[in-house]
Amino acid sequence: MKVCVRAQVEVPRPRDEVFDFATSCEALPRFLKAEVPVPGIARAELIEGPRMRKGTRRRISLTDSTWLLEEIVAHERPGRHRYRWVTRPPLPFGLIVGGGEADWSFAESDGGTRVDWLYTFELSSPLAYPLALPFAALFRRWMARGLSRLEAEMRG
Repeated sequence: MKVCVRAQVEVPRPRDEVFDFATSCEALPRFLKAEVPVPGIARAELIEGPRMRKGTRRRISLTDSTWLLEEIVAHERPGRHRYRWVTRPPLPFGLIVGGGEADWSFAESDGGTRVDWLYTFELSSPLAYPLALPFAALFRRWMARGLSRLEAEMRG
C-alpha cells in the first residue's frame, strides 16, 4: 500500500539554476531543515563517484543523528530528479513506512521555475495506513516549508 504527498513552489530564477541548486548535496542542508517530528538534512554526500547520475548512491545524514542511503533513479538536467531510499527509514517512521521514492520536476513558468516535489511512500503494512495519514500531513508540511526556504535562498 502506498501514500503520496506533494508540494510545489514557484522560484523566480531560470530552470537550470534552480535544478542545480535544489539537487546539489551542498544545498540540501540549507533548505531541508528539521520540522518536528521530521528531521532535517544535516549532510548529503555522494558515496559512488564524483558527480550525480542515475545509479549513484547518496548518504543523507539527518539532524537526529540517523541516516538514509538513497539511490538516484533519474538525474535529467534541468527537468527531473528522482531518488529512492535504499535503506528503511529510522524509527519511529520506520514502523509506518518501509520505503520511499521522491520525484522532483522543474518546469519553466511565467515567473521563473515551477518546482513540483512528489514523495511516494510504501507502507510497512496495510495496518499502518491509519498512522500514515497524520505522518503524511506532517511530511507534506516539512516538504512545503523546505520548498519555501529553497525559494527564499534562490531569491536572495
